[in-house]
Amino acid sequence: MLARFAPRGNKLHWRDLGEAGKKPVMDAIPELCLHHVVVIGAPMIGIRQERVRGRCFERLFWELDQAGVTKVVFESRTPHQDQTDLRRIDGLRSRGVITGDLRAEWRRGAEEPLLWAADIVLGAVGDARAAGTELDARVAVSIQEIVISL
Repeated sequence: MLARFAPRGNKLHWRDLGEAGKKPVMDAIPELCLHHVVVIGAPMIGIRQERVRGRCFERLFWELDQAGVTKVVFESRTPHQDQTDLRRIDGLRSRGVITGDLRAEWRRGAEEPLLWAADIVLGAVGDARAAGTELDARVAVSIQEIVISL
């Protein structure tokens, strides 16, 4: 469904859509019937991005585990970053933060259009927060937004 909005052979990026391109993409998001969990770490003052990612990652995985999710697909970044994420998951499991039932895998963004939905939702949430405006109500109802203090 989202592939129709992407440049041929490429993935869909929220930041590349421009204002005119964002509306039809946002119109398509509710049609996917997905539940989105967005974890926001704030404020990011004086904290490295990967540290913030780790904190948000932990909360996200806890939330998903509590909801009974058994599989998560992440967009692959670099092999080193993917390994770091895998070690985070192993650490969460060994500390008892999540059960052994929750598994993760990584795929290239261009190969998995459903990953684009996450990029779109995160972009829309970020834009709304930055502008101090409300998120489109059709999308907002499918989002569980969690803010963690850093």
